[in-house]
Amino acid sequence: MTLSRDDIEALRPGEWVTDDVIDFYFRYLKYKYFPDDKRYVYIPVTIANLLTERAVDSSKKHLEELASDANALDCETQCLKKPKNIKVAFLPIFGDGHWSLLVYRYQKHKPQEFLHFNSYLSSTREQHTQCARNALINLLYVFRENDPDMSISKESYQLVIKNCPQQNNGNDCGVFVCMYAYTLTSRLRKSGADSKSKSIHSFVKRMSLVSSGSSQRSDELSFSTKDRNKDHRADPDELLWKIKDKDALPPDEMRRYITKVIYHTTYTRSSSASL
Repeated sequence: MTLSRDDIEALRPGEWVTDDVIDFYFRYLKYKYFPDDKRYVYIPVTIANLLTERAVDSSKKHLEELASDANALDCETQCLKKPKNIKVAFLPIFGDGHWSLLVYRYQKHKPQEFLHFNSYLSSTREQHTQCARNALINLLYVFRENDPDMSISKESYQLVIKNCPQQNNGNDCGVFVCMYAYTLTSRLRKSGADSKSKSIHSFVKRMSLVSSGSSQRSDELSFSTKDRNKDHRADPDELLWKIKDKDALPPDEMRRYITKVIYHTTYTRSSSASL
């Protein structure tokens, strides 16, 4: 996709970032961190807007039209066709004059979670929260239309409002959406790399225990100095989804970073349309 001069200028402090900037940055995150991993999905703004704006209606005709329209918009990424492959999906939500981030999180043997990161929680934005609810329900409807084996009920999902860094003006909401997505994406990528490293380390350790004999094995498995209570204070998987003020890039710094990403991508690829 290509960006206009107006899109670039919208990254100046005090300006509202455009739909295309958010779309471009989401594409960048996908291709930088998970280029070949279909478990991680960045839903384009056009599809997110459709899911947000379309009324929630469970009639057969409506569901068929909703899925058909969503799939038509998804002809490039094809991210909605196989919902059972999706582990995490990022949706930029726009409604009531405000941007926020909705994250679909697949959980095995648990209700599916939608995590809502809203940079304007102090304001009464019930209408915006309703836009997020519409989007999540319509997304699940599209998933079920594309895969009839998926079941949807009120018990099969939950919306979780996350405490997260807040904006202190009226124009940084889109920047915060990009910052939330960047923070979570980099953590997900790192946690995946760490998991592989731990698996290898665990395998090597088991092999060393097997080869060293039973008496030494008993010594190796002694954890008397370990703080057992500390292990249960926080679930590492849950900590992955918490964004604190200290984790966040300041809005103006995030604007500069996105601008650098755009120029770097433009100059290092034959065409920006490759994103």
